[in-house]
Amino acid sequence: MPRALTPIPADPGEARKAAHAAALRLLAGREMSTARVRERLRSRGFPDDAIDGTVERLAGAGILDDRRAARAAARTLATVRQRGRHRVGRELEQLGFTKETALEATQAAFADSDERAVLEKVVASKLRGRRTIADPGAYRRLFGALLRRGFPADLIRSALRPFWGHRHEPDE
Repeated sequence: MPRALTPIPADPGEARKAAHAAALRLLAGREMSTARVRERLRSRGFPDDAIDGTVERLAGAGILDDRRAARAAARTLATVRQRGRHRVGRELEQLGFTKETALEATQAAFADSDERAVLEKVVASKLRGRRTIADPGAYRRLFGALLRRGFPADLIRSALRPFWGHRHEPDE
């Protein structure tokens, strides 16, 4: 059952306090981008001046940090969700991070983890113990699934090559 939203106080000072408390509750669960915090506070009906003041105050205190939040999200997407670098970058941008911040966080996440090792884990889980890929259709489906996860095509080809018993890969 969703929680009922508390009414926004009419007094601007009280509205700023309420916005600050709401932002702290949002950030207690996980790191968020500045844009996402603004969006969530705006959807709760807080005035723009209260939102701006809250974001400035939280950023000044180091509680709201886009770089730190982007790096945490990128690490999670790469290692836990097993996404490739292209997909991690896109998802970070959807979470409200700037293109530059998303690129920096993606590079940092993949400097820490090996994209090839992540891809091999995903291939093994997709093949479910099979040692070969049965036919060109199965190869194309697997290739497409890995491409949608954000892995580069050349890396996918090299990871699938040991499981494909034919001379040439089928047309993707």
